[in-house]
Amino acid sequence: MILRRAERFIARELWLTQAAVSVVLLLVIIGGVLARVLRDVAEGRLPVDFLPGMVAFGAFKGIVFLWPVALFLAFMLVFGRMQRDSEMTALQASGMSFAALYRALFWVAAPAAILLLVLMTMVVPRTEAQIDQLRDLAEQRSDLVGIAPGRFLRSRVGDQVFFAERMSADREALLEVFIYREVDGEAQITVAERAVPDPGAEGSGFLLLENGYRYVGEPGTASFRMLEFERLRTQITEPDPGTRRASLNAQPTPALWAQRDDPEARAELEWRLAMPLSILVLALLALPLAQVPPRTGRYARIPAAIGVYVLYANFLILGQGQLADGRTPLALGLWWAHGLMLVLWVVLAWHKGLLRLRPATPRLQDGGGAS
Repeated sequence: MILRRAERFIARELWLTQAAVSVVLLLVIIGGVLARVLRDVAEGRLPVDFLPGMVAFGAFKGIVFLWPVALFLAFMLVFGRMQRDSEMTALQASGMSFAALYRALFWVAAPAAILLLVLMTMVVPRTEAQIDQLRDLAEQRSDLVGIAPGRFLRSRVGDQVFFAERMSADREALLEVFIYREVDGEAQITVAERAVPDPGAEGSGFLLLENGYRYVGEPGTASFRMLEFERLRTQITEPDPGTRRASLNAQPTPALWAQRDDPEARAELEWRLAMPLSILVLALLALPLAQVPPRTGRYARIPAAIGVYVLYANFLILGQGQLADGRTPLALGLWWAHGLMLVLWVVLAWHKGLLRLRPATPRLQDGGGAS
């Protein structure tokens, strides 16, 4: 009963610590995703109203992919603290075996791996499909939505360049607008005091220019024509709305399984399985890595743990690339990366004595003989 309570205590500490580490990682991920999406908005590749959705989907993907390292760091922090405070020594002296420690560890690791398996095989592909859909919608929107005041923007389709010096106070119009395009070998330069979106009767992207000039002519010659206007309606070239993204990582898992003989589909499928499996492998490695002398700092083995995780993650990324390129046999897949980490665990566990079911109990000495 006491040992069961000790296992529950360790499991509770592991859950609380991994929750705290996950929150910290989530904040870091949101900051990184927000910076990247804001750059896309500023450069005109993404409309500003798509910002919340892209940040939410990106943060979700980031925390899912980094959850294994959050759990691994939580395991290392908890066991490091227990070693520093001699709690691990006390538990072993009371008869708690390394098998019981692993049982407490897998009370956390096993449910987390199952949950991550569900996320990777069912939720993440749908998230990727939503991200692809948002980017498709962004490319179908008029180029006007991507114009950031004070920056030149090249159209995604055709030789067109847009520039607006600033926006109006109500943010409904662009002021001091410059548009350059090439039509039938002639340069067409349009400047206007004001421009507002005009959907037009056709429903495609039009721009209504007010109080400006248009210059038309062949570059390098003096034969330019000038047109002065009060209001000019001009169409902005739109991308082909029939094109849709079909990224492999957005495909449902059953579809990938049906294509499992294809190297690229097999690589994506095994990557989805590798994430939850990595939680179990890292849980095995956490206990021998955390074995340090008592009263040692709780962060003493964190650099080594990070090094092991980076090595493992690079093996998986390298393996996925080689598998997708057909340089790795399909039967081998990514299993070699997991196998190398298991070999490392066997070496560390044997060195630390963790492969014994129960810790060795020292004999008490009475005088010169053993009692």
